[in-house]
Amino acid sequence: MQCIVEGRLIVRATVFGGGWSKQVELTLGIPVPVADGMLTLVDATPVPINETAAGSAARFTFKFQGGR
Repeated sequence: MQCIVEGRLIVRATVFGGGWSKQVELTLGIPVPVADGMLTLVDATPVPINETAAGSAARFTFKFQGGR
């Protein structure tokens, strides 16, 4: 995780499905199409302010809408 634009959080994650994987960039609050639905980064703790936080110190909450 790296703060590039102040006030904006972007997380790069790898999403795994049945026999596939896809790297996505998730911006806080903005849904991204993944498989048969939408994946949203809904929360991050702690949210870094003016510094780079250690990735192991962060906790993320995601929401997936869709699926069968």
